[in-house]
Amino acid sequence: PLSLLYVASGLTKNKFKVIIMDNRLYPDSWRQKLLDYLDNNTLFVGITVMSGSPIANAIEVSKLVKNTGPIPVVWGGAHPTVRPEQILIKNFVDFTISGSGVNSSIKLAESLSKSIINPEEFKDIAGLGYKHNGEIICNKIYKGFEHVPYTDMPYYLIEDFSKYRQIGSTERIFPIYSAYGCPYNCAFCVSPSLYRDFKYKWVPLPAKEIVDHIEYLKKNYGATEIYFYDDDSFVNLDHIHSIIKEVRNRTLKIKMSFRGARVNEVLKMDKEYLHELAEAGTHILHIGIESGSQRILDLFNKGIKVEDIFQMNRRLSENKKIISGYNWIIGTPTETLQNIKETTNVIIKLIDHNPRCIIFPPNKFRPLPGTDLFILAIQHGYKEPATLEEWIYEELEGDKSQVWYTSEIEKMIKMLQVTSYFIDNKQVLLLKKHSFKNMLIKLLFMLYRPVARFRFKYGITGALIEYPIFQFFVSRYRK
Repeated sequence: PLSLLYVASGLTKNKFKVIIMDNRLYPDSWRQKLLDYLDNNTLFVGITVMSGSPIANAIEVSKLVKNTGPIPVVWGGAHPTVRPEQILIKNFVDFTISGSGVNSSIKLAESLSKSIINPEEFKDIAGLGYKHNGEIICNKIYKGFEHVPYTDMPYYLIEDFSKYRQIGSTERIFPIYSAYGCPYNCAFCVSPSLYRDFKYKWVPLPAKEIVDHIEYLKKNYGATEIYFYDDDSFVNLDHIHSIIKEVRNRTLKIKMSFRGARVNEVLKMDKEYLHELAEAGTHILHIGIESGSQRILDLFNKGIKVEDIFQMNRRLSENKKIISGYNWIIGTPTETLQNIKETTNVIIKLIDHNPRCIIFPPNKFRPLPGTDLFILAIQHGYKEPATLEEWIYEELEGDKSQVWYTSEIEKMIKMLQVTSYFIDNKQVLLLKKHSFKNMLIKLLFMLYRPVARFRFKYGITGALIEYPIFQFFVSRYRK
């Protein structure tokens, strides 16, 4: 729970006692566990909330806290950043924090810790949303990145690190940042809107500090893999090169994976650069391709050509250690069935040319307030959720249909959601842990893969009896 650790860093440094609780680890007992933590000295309960199904749990937590007494409830994270007013009309939420919340959480805790709370102090807290005299007030967001030195990160607040793993892996994975922000302007992404007024839209951290952080996690918490959680790690190739050079100089044995990479950035990497990445321990490069249709790529403002995708894939296929993972978006307004088929054709060719690539299940396009495509979605009949509760159903893998879907496109999306799990070699590349459960998963992959590839390659959407089974497992996973 990296976001909670960031917020906790400032609070613990200022002598506030913090308890981090991850409800996912206690599906049946989290309610009593939370109640056991609450007492008269609790300043507030803070909840990090993403749009979609996490809102349901956040509401349940908030109501439970409010039923115990007048303990303030604070929502932070992605959803409160874009729609604080919609949250604050609820009587079970007292405050929201939009944008980065490290210093704002400190100031709020200091105000709430006083014997007499002065609401006038709230107006000076960046990004704070609150209620005063029946009015909802939302302060301006802090326009910048709040860096937290790794020495301030209160990792000791995490009860059990063994719970945080990649499915099927035995690695102990720790997410960290090597850079903040992103300078690009993808039309589907909220980052351009959030960072528009920032002086610097991409801020890399010093290589020495990053590798010190990695070494600290390996020595003190048994980290075996580092997951760089950056929006984009490779804006400047020298940035990551300086990190891997430092890792090599220290003979540090650690796996590394990168969440943020772009096609145009990989094309700048020569064979030697990729070799050095691999030799330093790089495991997976997550690359946002998004579409195999040139028209949709242009709509997304990706700044690449379809041929660039193939060229990048060929370059990565030459390295036999790095796994390339490709992200996709489907169901965008104006996207036609032919556009989607162009994407599936590209995907099949990528797998055939590079058996070590992973096709991540395509995300259903979700209109995000503040993005260019949000406006396009409204023009095509999209109605933003009018209540907080309606946002629960805005899920990337949910069953919600958009008004611009034709019946053929909706069938195609459902088929792709299911079959994309089976069309590549995920089970071989990722399920390294030997267990009875993983053996069953691999058997399922082996049996269903020919059917999945046939459906995927030729767009066969009829008699999709697999979809209800898929939805059942997705719903179980969300719980």
